[in-house]
Amino acid sequence: MNRRRFTTAALLAVSLLSAGCDPAADDKSGGPAQPRVLVMASNDGESLIGAPAVARFVDRVREVSGGRLTVRVVPSWQGGGSEARVIRDVAAGKADLGWSGTRAFDTVGVTAFQPLHAPFLVNSYAAQAAVVEDGVARDMLSGLDAKGLTGLALAADQLRMPAAAARPLLTPADFRGLRFGTVASTIQVQGLRALGAEPVTIAFLGPPDTDGLGALETMWWTYQDKAQHEWVPFVTANVMLWPRTVAVFANTDRLGRLDATTRDWVARAAADASTWSAVHASDQVSRQIQQVCGQGVRIATATPAQVDALRAAAEPVYVSLRADPALAKTLTRIETLVRSAGQAVTAPVPAACTHHPGDEARIAQPGRTLTGPAASGDLPPGSYRYAFSVDELLARGLDQHDAENNAGVTTWTLQAGRWHYVWKPAISGLNRPGAYTTCEGWYDVQGNTAWFTTTTKYDGGGCAPPTWSARWTAQGRTLSWTAVSVADFAYVWASKPWQRIS
Repeated sequence: MNRRRFTTAALLAVSLLSAGCDPAADDKSGGPAQPRVLVMASNDGESLIGAPAVARFVDRVREVSGGRLTVRVVPSWQGGGSEARVIRDVAAGKADLGWSGTRAFDTVGVTAFQPLHAPFLVNSYAAQAAVVEDGVARDMLSGLDAKGLTGLALAADQLRMPAAAARPLLTPADFRGLRFGTVASTIQVQGLRALGAEPVTIAFLGPPDTDGLGALETMWWTYQDKAQHEWVPFVTANVMLWPRTVAVFANTDRLGRLDATTRDWVARAAADASTWSAVHASDQVSRQIQQVCGQGVRIATATPAQVDALRAAAEPVYVSLRADPALAKTLTRIETLVRSAGQAVTAPVPAACTHHPGDEARIAQPGRTLTGPAASGDLPPGSYRYAFSVDELLARGLDQHDAENNAGVTTWTLQAGRWHYVWKPAISGLNRPGAYTTCEGWYDVQGNTAWFTTTTKYDGGGCAPPTWSARWTAQGRTLSWTAVSVADFAYVWASKPWQRIS
């Protein structure tokens, strides 16, 4: 099996080997030669923890060369935020090597990878591995040739799925009209539009880029690392939009200047990284699900009929791909490989975070930053009050320090999209931001959900979270809050009903 897996990369390596001198083992002074360094442009941050196959390639270059060749990764290339810039700069010779999600190549005119990102096609890790190990991987990598790039490896990574703010996305109707965040990719934008969503291309998969989005495409590593559960808590785990495959590539001219032995080291490392990725792409998925499970995530599972309906809605993308003979050939081969991989198997979902009907009313909505007073909706305006003694808060589990710093009488006023509160501490002389002072901001109400933004600033601490959301219920002269997006704040703010005083 391993021998067959290396076949594709070995064929690629043949094209890299040309006449050249072997690297010298020693420098002219007779001492050990310094390792040769190849510069790799990376759009990611300080480490490659989010791109394990690329990290494997970098490590294997050093290992197969016995330390005579190393790769220096330059993170956040030219400021980060653009895989297209990485691709263009490597093509221009500004770096020896680069890597990118294959989704991004069509933004620079390389369409060879588009069939790989047809919506709902590569629906399992077995299917993704079959593609990476097949000759079609070499065919797609050859699409880089015209850009002055040599594709070194196609590597598997986690599969991407939809996560939403208000409800799980199970049917085409659930996607319709949603502002849907995605990274730069023409084919992925086409897929989302086919589902009726409004694609929004974002550079960073977290606030403020995600503010105002109804959903986004993500994978478990990103979901956990970026704490995306805070604003898109509903995940449909078995709806695989497309894979997050990556390509490692080199500037063709720079690669050609290396001697044959050095090029062989690069090719062997690339082959190993590709093979390794096909086996290990899903290694961390179960652990990452467990880590986010206790943080309010609700994981839904679409029925086979719902998955089929989503695939049918995406048919216009397939029609477009089949209109191009080269892309049609690639698409047909990938479809064959997906069928041969068998039924998709997803990671088990813990009972504690399985979605159940009614969860939508119990899960906090993501906070969002307001720029001014907004709609007050049906939320009854007026002044409200709640109070806690130190003993009450101790009984609720707070320690002595926190109980003393939260006990007192708090009066909130909500009026025409503006809020303010005054807190009178139970312990006189307590020096805390907000004591006997006004904390204020804006609010927006839609249905039974309110969003808040704090505008007051204090040196040494804040008087309320920068943003938060909560669901409200009014009964008589009381106002109650549930599903508060900032749990620590909710512990006092929402733990007893507010009494209306005016």
